[in-house]
Amino acid sequence: MNLLYFLKKNTKISIDSADINLIKKYSFDSLTSNPSLILNALLNKSYNSILKSFFLNFNKKNLLDSDSNISFYDKLLVFIACNLIKFVNDKISIEIPARISYDYNKIIIYSKKIIFLCNSFGINKDRILIKIPGTDSGIKAAGKLKLFGIESNITLIFDINQVKKCFENGIYIISPFVGRISDSLNCFFDSGVNFVKNIYHYKKSFNFKTKIMAASFRNLNQIINLSFCDYITISPIFFEKLINKKNDFNILIKKENNINFNLSYLNLISSKLLLNGIIQFEKDHNKLINLLSFLINNIIN
Repeated sequence: MNLLYFLKKNTKISIDSADINLIKKYSFDSLTSNPSLILNALLNKSYNSILKSFFLNFNKKNLLDSDSNISFYDKLLVFIACNLIKFVNDKISIEIPARISYDYNKIIIYSKKIIFLCNSFGINKDRILIKIPGTDSGIKAAGKLKLFGIESNITLIFDINQVKKCFENGIYIISPFVGRISDSLNCFFDSGVNFVKNIYHYKKSFNFKTKIMAASFRNLNQIINLSFCDYITISPIFFEKLINKKNDFNILIKKENNINFNLSYLNLISSKLLLNGIIQFEKDHNKLINLLSFLINNIIN
């Protein structure tokens, strides 16, 4: 028995990838996306025939990228989700552009636009999560979207204040970034792992329904120690390691603990971690838009 088999008995597995060959081969419970993953997918030769046809139908009158109007980028985003979702057991997270992370109204508009496109492609909104960075505006917007039957995955979670707001707003799922917390807060125990254990304990204590999807791992130990979460989302690199690593020993997972680390310091640095994450997402988005522009002009011309 390998470690992946052990994990599947305890949690649901989400993959951080848009690699259609990988997703076809394995039965993942969920899929999370971001611009860098889509960029990698576009550069993957397995998409060539699919994307060429899509690009040739591009109307130059359409905007390439837009906050409110339906753009070529939006259609491509949902088109890729449409090609992947049939191989995924549960839900796919589709990310909003990072540039609108602090704009409540634009988040609402963009999210509705994505769901409209999903419906037009024949994807039921129950299979879609809008992936929104954990800003105050983002969490508030996600709470509002629930009134329209649109669920969200709040990402870039770094502190207990974000978590409490998500729980209180009934957000469907949150994604704490384990590795980035561990990178930023050194302690005797793994700070990222223990942060997730603390919020898991808080969730259970007050019977909140929000699911926890642990993300952003640095090693297999972090993944194994958080296998009690509702979901874990992992990169293809760690997925391969889990497949190849035999579980020939007994693993005891302690879901909760009383280890206190410097949560107040984590609260202080969380705004910086959140902003840095949004900046990186925006850089990745811009790279993808530049590639799309190049492909469109070269294929159509």
